[in-house]
Amino acid sequence: MADLSPHLGRIFGIDVELHWSFLLLLVVILLLSLYYFIIWVLLFVFVLLHEIVHSITSMRNGVKVKKIILYPFGGGSIIDFDKVTPAVEFRISIVGPLASLLIAALLGIATIFSPAGLLRVTMQELFLLNLFLGIFNLLPWLPLDGGRALRSYLQNTRDFLDATKIAVNVGNAITILFIAGTVLYAATLSAPFAYKEFIVLWDAVIAVFIYGGAQSELQSATIKTEIADLHVKDVISRDYVLINGEITMQKMYSAVLKSHKHIAVFKRGGKIMALSSIPMERSVGKTAAETITQWSRELPVIQYDAQLYSAVEKMRTENTGVLAVMKAGKFLGILTAPHVESVIALYISHKKTAGS
Repeated sequence: MADLSPHLGRIFGIDVELHWSFLLLLVVILLLSLYYFIIWVLLFVFVLLHEIVHSITSMRNGVKVKKIILYPFGGGSIIDFDKVTPAVEFRISIVGPLASLLIAALLGIATIFSPAGLLRVTMQELFLLNLFLGIFNLLPWLPLDGGRALRSYLQNTRDFLDATKIAVNVGNAITILFIAGTVLYAATLSAPFAYKEFIVLWDAVIAVFIYGGAQSELQSATIKTEIADLHVKDVISRDYVLINGEITMQKMYSAVLKSHKHIAVFKRGGKIMALSSIPMERSVGKTAAETITQWSRELPVIQYDAQLYSAVEKMRTENTGVLAVMKAGKFLGILTAPHVESVIALYISHKKTAGS
């Protein structure tokens, strides 16, 4: 489904994408009401502004931003939080909700001075939606902005894992209150039963989405703590075939078969390029005569002496399962997601066994 997520363009050098599920929701809303379709599109323009503020703050603090993705429930800035200090994470987290509240204030003023009619109603709805967006994101509900800000604050007196655990527990309590409040609100609402069901279902989906994100944050924090002693050099792999020069796909496929590897790597213009998971049909027919460059992609680079968790985060932010390992500008090998995951699982299991 990733191919169905369109790339909208670049803003301040940051790629902006629409998640495929967002497009699906837009179609559903359009079928129900053209007016609310327009409201939803305008709302997500403001959500994009919210994320751009996060991203600009990140870049000004020396933190890399890979891209912004718009989901049905909001936006997400894919930021490399690996080496972010608590103070910087707090600033990055808090500016988004503050930007939404500022936008709400401006829309509130615009509402007051708008002529009576559809324009004023639209301004008022956008004011309320942005006010809700700002307040909602300020809740200490990890992985929302408020939850990240809470975790950053807690790190003044605790380590990263303990701060994450507390933030997750606070978020779990909010999840329970959120669902209970939704059910209570729906029960007292004077509306058709189908509408009440929709409200409960929608809020339940949001709660599950946030709960899943919180558990992912906890798992990530646990792994980061548990593998603090592991480095890239400990798990470097040479499970690849190194291709010399520009060759055709057919010759490349023959080399892969001969070496019993599933990743082909070659150098081009100082960059490390790779082809992975290559299907057999690419070695026959028209594709066979094409060069490997036409089917390859540049591998993100990780340094030989970097912590392994940095590699895990880089795979996440770069959305890749393979990294090129470099040392002093020299290519030494690769890291693959399956191999890294296996090493981490075995390492943590061994630590628990040794500690029991």
